[in-house]
Amino acid sequence: MAKAALGGFKNEDWVVSEFNNWAKSYWAGEWLKSMQYDPDKIDHLCAQTTRNMGFFNKADVLVLVENNVEWISVKRFSASFNQIDKRWTDEYAELWDMPKDVKEAIKRYCGELGSRPRDLLSDEGLKPISDARRFNMNELSQVQREQVLDFFNENQEKVVRDVVGGRGKAAAKWMLLVEEKNDGPVRSAVIPISVAIEYCVGGAKITARGNIKLGNLTVQRKGGDVGKKTAQMLQFKFSPRGMFDMQNVGVIEKI
Repeated sequence: MAKAALGGFKNEDWVVSEFNNWAKSYWAGEWLKSMQYDPDKIDHLCAQTTRNMGFFNKADVLVLVENNVEWISVKRFSASFNQIDKRWTDEYAELWDMPKDVKEAIKRYCGELGSRPRDLLSDEGLKPISDARRFNMNELSQVQREQVLDFFNENQEKVVRDVVGGRGKAAAKWMLLVEEKNDGPVRSAVIPISVAIEYCVGGAKITARGNIKLGNLTVQRKGGDVGKKTAQMLQFKFSPRGMFDMQNVGVIEKI
């Protein structure tokens, strides 16, 4: 199993452990207050991860507080950027009814088989570019760039809602941020998912490095993975640390 996945499971398990020890846990007590609960008045609370529940959405942790169900997306981080969603282009295309031309442009950007420069240069008479494995967004034609930007600008609220909060039964109601330094949490915050979505929404543009910026989200080819096919997936990244600076966010400091 990938190291990143194992790290994510460890983070979720830590959050579950804190919630289940709410009567003694400083962090869980503060999280519950942010969610409008009084920890001293809670008689029953049970938390668990969603990974063994058959749910594949944005909520990582399910917390039952008395008779209330709270779905929580967990972002525990130490670096500046955190991956928030990744899938194959075809999955996003189906989810968002993406036009065929936009889907093909993004596949070229991700370097999927059949859409790579090495697959197309000789057939289409394209000029050599920086990387034979994939196109940067600024190496696509002006028409393709405009089609991609128009799509994200016209659908930005739907796109951000899905990659940040998800949809359906296991859609996240809250985003739990935990900033970690020296192997320990130092700051945390529980943010309503609507606030997290509002923070991320914004116009689309192509960056100087040839990626896509959608508000406070970076949209890019996943890359890495030691050259495996999964490097051709599309991923969305953001900086959780920036959310601590939003107004009306109750930042919880380590004691």
